[in-house]
Amino acid sequence: MDIKSELNKVYTNRFLQSQKEISNFEGAISNLIGLEDTSVITDLCMGFDDDTEQYEIMFGLVHGIEHLYKENIEEGLYFIAIAVPSVINRAREWMEILHYRILNNDQVRSIYGKILSKVDIKTKETIINLLNDIKKEDPNIFENSVDEVLNEI
Repeated sequence: MDIKSELNKVYTNRFLQSQKEISNFEGAISNLIGLEDTSVITDLCMGFDDDTEQYEIMFGLVHGIEHLYKENIEEGLYFIAIAVPSVINRAREWMEILHYRILNNDQVRSIYGKILSKVDIKTKETIINLLNDIKKEDPNIFENSVDEVLNEI
């Protein structure tokens, strides 16, 4: 399998406007997740877009990314983090969703702050802003979790 070709299918079909795009998107994700290689996470994140037509189908990408990092959480979270600055402008909602899920998992959340302390300043600033926005949007649910991550940075 040509990994670049599969990643290109994810990206080019991300709007999910037809059954063909949905099939291509889901097939490519399945193929890539089947590799069990966390290094594709950054490129998979490029498949997120807030203008997608099919929210439920796009959520499959979230689940796929989570599956990839479950065995190597540190590496997987690092690959998510470095993707955020490149995709935040067109997929802010999906980056929030990924971060909600990180924040809601005690084990993952505790590792994420340590990972963020190792990324470059632009990435760190982008994610800090995202986390602070999440905290402002729903402080009752996320204030403590966001603060826990930020205190690790």
